Amino acid sequence: MGQQVVVNESAVRAALDTVMDPHMNVSLPAMGMIRRVDINESGVVGLGLVFPCVGCPAWDLIQSEVKQAVGAVAGVTRVKVKVEWHHEWNRNDITPDARIIAREHGYCI
Repeated sequence: MGQQVVVNESAVRAALDTVMDPHMNVSLPAMGMIRRVDINESGVVGLGLVFPCVGCPAWDLIQSEVKQAVGAVAGVTRVKVKVEWHHEWNRNDITPDARIIAREHGYCI
């Protein structure tokens, strides 16, 4: 039997960097939307995600793209995304570079 590939957290985070907030074309980590990355020995990745607004029209799209991107990482057997409403998102969570992009798109950040 082959040896199981150990999931690398930096590879998971790099995959998350490819998932963009469709409203501002900024990665979810840069938007401060990723709160938790847990990886177990079976290759299951659990992600804590927060949204800037409760009624986000891209809710399903973002979660689907997260699962697709992280699911492609070597060794990942399953991706579980949990929206964590107990972690409130606010504008201070956005990285300085993402703030510049947001302003260029007309957002007051």
